[in-house]
Amino acid sequence: MNPFFVMPGQAIMDLREELELIEGEEAGETLQRYGFRAGMGLVKSLGVEASDFEQFAEILPQLWAETGLSRIIEEHITDKEITITFEESIEAAHGRKCDFTRGYLSGIVSTLLKKKYDAVEKECASQGRTNCVHVLSPAKEIVKPAAKETSAAGMKFELELGYSYLLETEDPSIAYNVFLDQITHGRPGMCIIREYPEKLRARYDLGDSTVLWLSYDRDINYAREPTNVPLIYSEVKNFLDSVDHGVVLLSGIEYMVSQSTFTKVLKFIQLLNENVAVRNSLLLVPVSPQALTQRDVKMLERELRVFDTKSR
Repeated sequence: MNPFFVMPGQAIMDLREELELIEGEEAGETLQRYGFRAGMGLVKSLGVEASDFEQFAEILPQLWAETGLSRIIEEHITDKEITITFEESIEAAHGRKCDFTRGYLSGIVSTLLKKKYDAVEKECASQGRTNCVHVLSPAKEIVKPAAKETSAAGMKFELELGYSYLLETEDPSIAYNVFLDQITHGRPGMCIIREYPEKLRARYDLGDSTVLWLSYDRDINYAREPTNVPLIYSEVKNFLDSVDHGVVLLSGIEYMVSQSTFTKVLKFIQLLNENVAVRNSLLLVPVSPQALTQRDVKMLERELRVFDTKSR
């Protein structure tokens, strides 16, 4: 069992205040993502799981009673929608929406039911309501692809699990061929791409791989703003934590750099590299050497294994 600790509710509010000074209005979303990971970690640390919704309804109040965040009332539980009411919310009592609670609840529910659930706070006591009401529904994105038998036999590209690879090439198809070689042998896949996903799926058989599109289009549920590196990192981390020997293709770092800074993107890749090592997974990072400075390319070469693309 991994060690864990209990902290006072005021600590959440102190953290929020610091985040608001740094991030402003984005602080709530950061707290939500942090809460989601904390909820996942709690369930995994305790080693509990729910085989059906009846068992889930019994376990959830017991887990929540240990959090000290609020009192929970289960209003409605089906596979389509779960409605939870909270009384005496610590976050709401301080005049804030229950962002950490929302993420924590989503993390616990998703891990117990082995399926990603998104939580929306429909009512909040901080806005004059009697209680806080959260509604959870299955997420549209694939978070944990169906388990498949994994075998390295017959793979064209021999890659060592637990490492990240840099593919320096002007031909993006090389990276996709390496990625496809991995997922067709049973490894769960995730792509972060700049190209429109529907066009990509028409060209390559990505199967049930999770796909995130680097775009500012907020009307598409799988689009992620390239400047929101913390959100992208959180989703990749959640993916790696949810599968065995996952393969992540991070295509479009040149675009991310152009919208942000190389230093920020490099830190993002360094954190992913560490997660890949811990989870015994793979990270593929294709890059056009002509689109970055020579210094930037050298920095990436120091962090990642260089994949020989010339002989492919």
